[in-house]
Amino acid sequence: MDDRGAQMAETLRRIELDLPEVAPALWRNLRGPIDEERLASVRAAISPMPLPVELEVLLRSHDGQPAHGEWWPTLDCGPLVGSDRLVELVTWFRTETEPWQWSKAWIPMTQQQWCQAVIDAVPERSGTIIDASWPDLPRAIAPSLADAVGEAVDLGRAGLLPTSSEDRARRADRAAFLDDLWHTAWASNVLRRRSEIDPGTWPGSWGGPHPMDGPERRL
Repeated sequence: MDDRGAQMAETLRRIELDLPEVAPALWRNLRGPIDEERLASVRAAISPMPLPVELEVLLRSHDGQPAHGEWWPTLDCGPLVGSDRLVELVTWFRTETEPWQWSKAWIPMTQQQWCQAVIDAVPERSGTIIDASWPDLPRAIAPSLADAVGEAVDLGRAGLLPTSSEDRARRADRAAFLDDLWHTAWASNVLRRRSEIDPGTWPGSWGGPHPMDGPERRL
């Protein structure tokens, strides 16, 4: 197991110890481990991209959340998708979208309607989590999948988990809290946090660049 896999394994140990106490509903919302048949389906669906080791480690412990479960709090883009839904989404995005709307290097991590967060599966781009929600341009929102999963515990301890009645100020407090937690991780990341990534600047590993003709080309 490489460093990213080891980081995710440590994150999962922390989740299993602490999440039931600080966010019991979120903990109950996590499914159990994936089986080998489903894992093979995921590998086939995302080909030719490799399955990121941190994602494999996560799936071997928790195969996402129910489709209409609680949104994963560090990402604010829907619940963690399970393997069956992941395969469906990859197939749909790769066949039904324009090249400037979706990259084959992206693997869906959360999804709800037009909101989705993805892991960048290009190994040299460090497994950054991208907010690929439409109609906005994609933005880097978490430095790694392990960070995105593990810091749900810290949000719970800080009293910053999402609520049904929260306002913009509370969401801003949560974002600032995560920025502080991830300060060191972002410093070594190749993408700038929350900066829009125009298709005209997409790297070749994402299938870019894809010059935009104007805002009418956004969904």
